[in-house]
Amino acid sequence: MPGDSFAASQLRALCHGFLTLALVFAAAGCGGGSSYSPPPPPPPPPAAAATPAFFPVPGSYSQTSAGQTVTLTDGTSGAIIYFTTDGSTPTTSSTSYTNPITITATATIKAIATASGFSASAVASGSYTLVPPGTGPAVAVVVTTDDQTRKLTPQESVSFSAATGGSNPIYMDETEVYQPIEGFGAATTDTAMYNLYEIAKVKQPAQFTQAVSDLFTRQGNGIGLSFLRNPMGASDLARSVYSFDDNNGQADTLLANFSIAHDQADIIPFLLLAKQANPQIKIMANPWSPPGWMKTSNSMIGGSLLPTMYDPFANYFVKYIQAYQSAGITIDYISLQNEPLFVPPSYPGMCMPATSASNDCTSSTDQQTALFQHVLPALTNAGLTTKVLVYDHNWDRGDYPQNVLSNQNLSQIAGVAWHGYGGTPGVMTPIRNMFPSLGAYETEHSGFVTNSDQASVDFPEIIQNMRNWARAFVKWSLSVDENQGPHTGGCSTCSPIALVNSTTGNISYSIEYYTLGHFSKYVLPGANRVYSSDAKGIVTAAFVNPAPDNSRVLVAYNTSGATQTFEVQWGTQSFTYTLPALAAATFTWSGTQGAGYTISAKSQIQASSFNSTAGNSTPGNYQTWGLETELTSDTDGGYDVGFASDGNYAVYKNVDFGTGVTGVTARLACQQNPGNCGGTLEFRLDSNTGTLVASVTIPSTGGFQTWQTTPSANASGASGVHDLYVVFRAPASGTTSLGNLNWFQFN
Repeated sequence: MPGDSFAASQLRALCHGFLTLALVFAAAGCGGGSSYSPPPPPPPPPAAAATPAFFPVPGSYSQTSAGQTVTLTDGTSGAIIYFTTDGSTPTTSSTSYTNPITITATATIKAIATASGFSASAVASGSYTLVPPGTGPAVAVVVTTDDQTRKLTPQESVSFSAATGGSNPIYMDETEVYQPIEGFGAATTDTAMYNLYEIAKVKQPAQFTQAVSDLFTRQGNGIGLSFLRNPMGASDLARSVYSFDDNNGQADTLLANFSIAHDQADIIPFLLLAKQANPQIKIMANPWSPPGWMKTSNSMIGGSLLPTMYDPFANYFVKYIQAYQSAGITIDYISLQNEPLFVPPSYPGMCMPATSASNDCTSSTDQQTALFQHVLPALTNAGLTTKVLVYDHNWDRGDYPQNVLSNQNLSQIAGVAWHGYGGTPGVMTPIRNMFPSLGAYETEHSGFVTNSDQASVDFPEIIQNMRNWARAFVKWSLSVDENQGPHTGGCSTCSPIALVNSTTGNISYSIEYYTLGHFSKYVLPGANRVYSSDAKGIVTAAFVNPAPDNSRVLVAYNTSGATQTFEVQWGTQSFTYTLPALAAATFTWSGTQGAGYTISAKSQIQASSFNSTAGNSTPGNYQTWGLETELTSDTDGGYDVGFASDGNYAVYKNVDFGTGVTGVTARLACQQNPGNCGGTLEFRLDSNTGTLVASVTIPSTGGFQTWQTTPSANASGASGVHDLYVVFRAPASGTTSLGNLNWFQFN
C-alpha cells in the first residue's frame, strides 16, 4: 500500500503467516489489539479416597466360638466402603460396609472406599488366620494402640486350646514366683490436690465425684490406683514454698509449732476420699526439704542438713506420721529425702550423700547416719510401724543404696525407692540380689508434654520395672492444669494422669491414665509377678492375682515398628494373637496352669527372658551380683542384657536341645573403649560351672548399641532338657563392661 513502511508490510506477513502458532500477539498491526487464548488445560483427575483400614490388624488369632469381628474405617469424609470376604477384588457392586464384619474361619477381607469428588481408593487387603476355638479358658483382651484411637479398649475374647510351640512363643509359668505387687499410682502434690479438690470439686462436682471413682476404683472405667506418694511440704509442683514448721525461719528444735494445717485444706480430705474408694491404697511420704532452719542454707531451697539437726529431723517424721494418723490416714512408707543427689536451684531440695565417706555433694551429714542412728530409733520410740525406703533417686546410682544398706540392721527397711530419669530399671535386680529381703519401688517418673509419644515410653518402662522386682510403679503428679501448674519454680513440662482446666474445672485424662490402667486395673494389690518370657518384638509381664479373684494377667507390648504375631504358652495350652506396631494388650483369664513348659534351643531366645541372674557376688560391688536389662535400639526393640562383669550369668530354664545341636549364634554389641570387648560368652548346662557346650567370642562392634550377629560357633554335648547358663567371661583387658546380649539361637 502507498505509505506502508517495510516494517509494516513485514509485520502483516508475520501475522498472516504464523497464525498457527499458539502465541498471542497484542500488536497494532494484528487485528486492532485482539488476542488469542489457548484452551484451558484439562482438570486433574480427582484424588483417590483414602485406603480403608482394618482393626484388629490382619494376622493370626485364637478365637472363641463367637468368631472374630473386624472393623473397617476410612479417613475420607463421607466415604462408602465396599468389601469382600472371599479374596475377590471389591467393586461398588460389592457389599457396602455398615457394621463390623464377623468371620468364623480363616478369610481374606478386601475393601475399597469411594466418596463424592474422589476416585475409588486403592484396594486394602487383610488376611486373618483363625485358630479354631479351644476348650481352654476364655481370655479377655483390652488394647491401646499407638495412634490412641483405642485406649484400654475391650476386644473380642480369645480362648486357649491344646497346642504348643509356634514361631514366636511367649512362655508363662506361674510356678516361678517373683515379687508381690503393692500397687500403681501417682503423687498427691500440692498442685494436684489444688486442681482436683479446690477447682474441679467446686466447679464440676459431678465430674470430680466420677474422677475419684475413675482413679481409685475398678468399677466401669476405673483404673484402681492403689499407691500414692505424698510430699511432706512443698515439692517441684507446689503453689508456694512451705514446710510444716517454717516458724518464720527461726529454729524450733522441739517442733513446738509443727502443724499440718496446710494439708487439711485439700490434701487430707482428698486422701480420705481416695481411701474410701479404695481401702487398699498405700501411702508413701517424703520431704523435698525439711524446714529451712534445719539446713545450712537456712532455706528449703539448696543446702544440706546441719549436723546439729539430726534429731529434730527425725522427730519431724514422727510428728508428721502421728498427725496424719490423727486425721485418719496411715503412712505406710517414708523416705528421708527426695532425690538426695540433686540440689535444685528453684524449688525445695537438699544434698544428702549416702554415707559420711561419700563425695557426691557438699554435706557433713548423710543418709546412713540419719536413718540408722536417728530416724529409725525415733520411729521405734514413738511406737510407729511405718517402714522406710532408702535412696529415692535415679537408677544410675546403684552404689547409693548399696552403701547406705551395707552392714546394717534392715528389719525396719522395706526396700529401695527408685526414679526413672537416669539409668535403667535393670539395676534393681542386682541390688535386690544383694538384699533379697528388701523390695524395689519405682516411686517417680513423670511423663512430659515434650514427649511426642508418651505411650511408647510408658509401656516398655513399666514392664521392665515389673521384670526387675518392682513392687510398685508410681507416676509423678496426679494432676496439673492446662499450663502444667500452678506451681512456684519446679517442673513446667510435667504431664499428669488427670488434667483439670483452671477456668472450667473440666477433668480429662492423659494417655498415662490408660498406660497405667493396663496394669492398675487388672493387677490387684497382693498379686505376684510370675515368670513370662519375651519374644521377637514383644515384651511381657505376667501376674497371678490373690484370692478370691485368682485371675491370671499378661501384659504384652509390641516394641517394634511392625505388626507382630505371637503365641502365649501356658502349661499345655496356648492362644495366638497379633498386635500392631507399638500397641499394648492386657490379657486376663482364670484357670489352672497344669504342666510347665519347655523352650526349643533352636528357637530365637531373647536374652531378657532369663529366669534369674547372678554373678560372683563380691561384697560392696553390686555389679557382680547379676546382669541388668536395658532398652535396646536393635531391630524389633525390646531389652538387651548387659552391664556385664566377669562371671555374671543368666539362667534360662527348661531349654530343650532335642537329640543335639551343632552350633550357636548370638546377637552381641560391645564398644572397646570404655568397654572391654574380646571376652567370651559361655553356654553351660545346669550350673554356671556345668558342661560347656559352646563358647562365642564377644566382638568389638563399635558401640554398645551397634549390633552384630556372630557366625555360628561349634556346639556339642547337649541333648534333652536342661537349664542353660549363659556366662560372661572377661578378656585380659578388664573385668567390667564386657558387652551386651540381645538374643541367641542354637542350630
